[in-house]
Amino acid sequence: MNNIRIKDLSRAKLTQSEYDLAIFAVGYEPRCTHLFDLLEKSKINDILLLAYEESQQNEMHKLHLANFGINDVVILTHSEIREVYSALIKRVEALSVDKETFKVLIDYSSMSRNWYAAILNYFFNILTIKVEVTMVYSCAEYPLSSDFLDFELGDVKVLPGCQGSPITKKKTAGIFMLGFDRVGPLSFYNLLEPDLVYGVVSSPGSLPNYEEKAREINNQFIQHQLNNGENLIGAPIFSVAQTYENLCQLIRPIKNSYNISIVQFGPKPHLLASTIAGLVFRNVSCIYSEYKRTKHHHVKASGDLVITLIERS
Repeated sequence: MNNIRIKDLSRAKLTQSEYDLAIFAVGYEPRCTHLFDLLEKSKINDILLLAYEESQQNEMHKLHLANFGINDVVILTHSEIREVYSALIKRVEALSVDKETFKVLIDYSSMSRNWYAAILNYFFNILTIKVEVTMVYSCAEYPLSSDFLDFELGDVKVLPGCQGSPITKKKTAGIFMLGFDRVGPLSFYNLLEPDLVYGVVSSPGSLPNYEEKAREINNQFIQHQLNNGENLIGAPIFSVAQTYENLCQLIRPIKNSYNISIVQFGPKPHLLASTIAGLVFRNVSCIYSEYKRTKHHHVKASGDLVITLIERS
């Protein structure tokens, strides 16, 4: 996946374009239908709808599934990827005949990171024809209450296609994508014990006080692990292209001397940028912890979209 280009797109370009395949994920979050409702369906040749097995009995999930009005739904757990690959292969083989460029739209707003990492891995490392992938994230109105921020860390996972190199180098580096988790980054720091540490925070974020809140929550980590902020960089949530470039500037000077792990907290556009980096650089792995929440939160779309075009020749 070396010959790729990433650029930010406008809403006008998104709605005017035509797509061979659009991929959506349906769950309990109200924002999962936001993009689907905005788009003109005549511009989409086929739709692949993924649904969470874990939330099938949730009433909001049922309501959103009905909104899509699609009978052919792939139901799977949030960590399952085999069925994702199977569904992709089936769709793409039928749709890509005589295509010079295969154009895909992916709404990852409510999509498991395992699913969209596997999808990107397929399109950029397995499929052999030219591909254009448009990734869309619907920003959300988060209830930044103590109740919303009440979650526990689960098992440590590695993203599909982002396992890093089997060749072990003498030094390790950690790049921490910071969000609203006070304990997680320190837990991963103690697990990795990296020789070199960088942090990335959303600046600006999707909310007026997002950066301030993230810095406050991660204050101890920034002070003690990031050299009082000297090893912390800001990256805008609305530009995956810029965030990816910032990550490349951190990775390129050290990639021949360090095994690099990107620890995925923070907003989804930052996670997308880091996932692309994990797919591109052979000795970069992307790791994360599955959150365990005591209750579901009905996260609504704010109306803002983060739109990213990824091209592979």
